[in-house]
Amino acid sequence: MAVTDVTMLVERLEAFEERLGVRLESLGAQLNPLLDDLVHLEIRGEMHPQAGTELQQDVKLVVAAYDANGRIVGTDSHLFEAGGFFGFETFEIIVQIYVNKLTRVRVYPKRND
Repeated sequence: MAVTDVTMLVERLEAFEERLGVRLESLGAQLNPLLDDLVHLEIRGEMHPQAGTELQQDVKLVVAAYDANGRIVGTDSHLFEAGGFFGFETFEIIVQIYVNKLTRVRVYPKRND
């Protein structure tokens, strides 16, 4: 199995982005085969503040992968800390999943409580 571009499966939750004062840009996703049905789902992109150059709070970016039955088959997250954040940051999140039919990848921010 070759590397497969699955960017078209990525869903942003823009209402969550707006509520936390951030926006995601330049999102891309691909499946990299490992063994049999085991693959790495790799999601890359940029996190920007909606206004200014700084985050107002720490933000956790969550990735959830879903199969054809709507079940979550993998999830991971990346923490952006407000201290030291300036302008924008790039990210790469890798989720190891066993799946034969990936149908949706949600990427959304949440507060890091």
